[in-house]
Amino acid sequence: MDGTQVDALRVIELASVAETKQDALQRLSKAIGQWIQNTEDGRRAWADSSEDFNIGDLAGYLSRTGKATPALQRFLEREGIARVRDLFALTNADQESYDRILAELEEQ
Repeated sequence: MDGTQVDALRVIELASVAETKQDALQRLSKAIGQWIQNTEDGRRAWADSSEDFNIGDLAGYLSRTGKATPALQRFLEREGIARVRDLFALTNADQESYDRILAELEEQ
């Protein structure tokens, strides 16, 4: 969320051994931190994200099945995360008003 409007929304699915949302997010953050600190690909991803690696950045490293690039996948699995699937992305270009009328009535 930037300012008072949501300009992007991304929905992801984590398959992990974590029992809570907080634990899952901590495991994800730890895995990504280790990947950034210990691999050239991770350091490059960190730099390319302007040192602001977020869910949108992560999506670029995921396959459709939820597997990350091999180097990142190793760190995810060490933290008990089997997959991270990028399920849905909505940006300003894709926004549709919730007030849109969905019924079209034929004139008689």
